[in-house]
Amino acid sequence: MPRFSFRRPAIVLALAAALPMVGAVTAHAADQQFPFPGSCQEIHNLFPFARDGDYILFNNGNVFTVFCFDMNGTPREYINLAVAGPGANFSQYTAGGASPGTNVRTQFAKLRIDPATLKVDIGDLTFARSFGSLRHAGGTTVTSMPYGVAMSCISPGDAGGIGNIDLRGTPFRVNNAFLVGGFAATGTATASPANQVVNLSGGGFCGWIAPAPAVFNPFNPSPGDFHLQLSCARQFFFPSREFCIHIG
Repeated sequence: MPRFSFRRPAIVLALAAALPMVGAVTAHAADQQFPFPGSCQEIHNLFPFARDGDYILFNNGNVFTVFCFDMNGTPREYINLAVAGPGANFSQYTAGGASPGTNVRTQFAKLRIDPATLKVDIGDLTFARSFGSLRHAGGTTVTSMPYGVAMSCISPGDAGGIGNIDLRGTPFRVNNAFLVGGFAATGTATASPANQVVNLSGGGFCGWIAPAPAVFNPFNPSPGDFHLQLSCARQFFFPSREFCIHIG
């Protein structure tokens, strides 16, 4: 990643000017010698009346924007996904074989991120929609999938499950390995040159592909699975509200 020699107060004020929605917050923080907030909770602590919306964070040398959610309750950080539609940012458990029913597809509009590590909580479905229902190997009813997972239970070696990660229009890229798991499992993860798009296929009897470290039977997720590692992309979307740079 390119490194910048700007001092923190200077970069704070420059980015504050680029983000009018949070300019009053960040400029005030810099003028008063407050530390640049590293989380939405810290923003709430400094400014209890701050509302849900886009904010600048500084954490572990990275300056980036997030969408702060539930600022009046338990503040959490999310990435705004720019690419939407049925074929983007989804995970699917493809029905068939030992798992009858309809394809279970979960589509994501925002991703929960840990601002300290830039890891995505693949199990957070706060800003996701799920469709379909199937019976996993004749047992558990499956109605949702975590982010970055493709799964099926059609036959050994059959990668019938599909998925897509598309971070174009965001300042992040994928910096993570993907692993296959399950019985007679197979799968591929094909990344774009900039590692902002990853197309997934996975399956078996039953099998899947998921961000390492692999989780057993990755379906019907719950929040707390911070498994997908991101990093700042080289592009710097300025004066867009979406950016991530590293300050050395």
